[in-house]
Amino acid sequence: MLNALTQVLPFVVGLIAAPLPIVAVILLLMAPAGRGKALAFVLTWAAVVLVVSAAVGLAAGTGDTTASGESPVWVGWAQLLLGLLLLLVTVKNLRDRLGQPSGTEPEPPAWLTAIGSMGGGRVVGLAVLLAGANPKSLAMILGGGAAIAAFDLGTGGTALAALVFAVLGSLGLLAPVVAAAVWGERGAHALERARSWLTANNDTVTMTVLFVFGGVFAAKGLGVLLG
Repeated sequence: MLNALTQVLPFVVGLIAAPLPIVAVILLLMAPAGRGKALAFVLTWAAVVLVVSAAVGLAAGTGDTTASGESPVWVGWAQLLLGLLLLLVTVKNLRDRLGQPSGTEPEPPAWLTAIGSMGGGRVVGLAVLLAGANPKSLAMILGGGAAIAAFDLGTGGTALAALVFAVLGSLGLLAPVVAAAVWGERGAHALERARSWLTANNDTVTMTVLFVFGGVFAAKGLGVLLG
């Protein structure tokens, strides 16, 4: 179990380094009666991470791995293809960014400006989309599930490892909620500064994470295939 959790830590970092979901939580906290919606967003995000990573871990646990976590060949191919896909997305995002006129800032997504007025159901649906349909987040969840599967922990062990992965991967979203609860109005200024920085640097952070993890996935896949 400990070895499996060690292997998923890089994917935890990738989930935490997701600017827009954190910005969404901060904006919800700043909206009237938004604390409950922010908590619902975080819990939904964590639930998606748990369900998807557990499903991948159980489905990919073929029983032909060793206690040291040696992966079957198909896992190597999956990691290699996923890594190449992330690198291609990075290149596309970089080209789009360089193609913009100098000095212009990218427009924020429409949902980001409207999230403060969303009802509870739409907030939950948005959390599901950002966790399960966003390529970067989904790649981290799939990678974490595959890392857990490589250790063949059985149903209970896989579910427990996925739960720990989901909790750790949601810490970045939970931090603003805790800050708002503990510091109240004093924390509002810090949250606003964090929101501004994350929004302004979203593209840079996202491309950096995609590039780094694309390389990590590709290297891991090649290691399995050539090992």
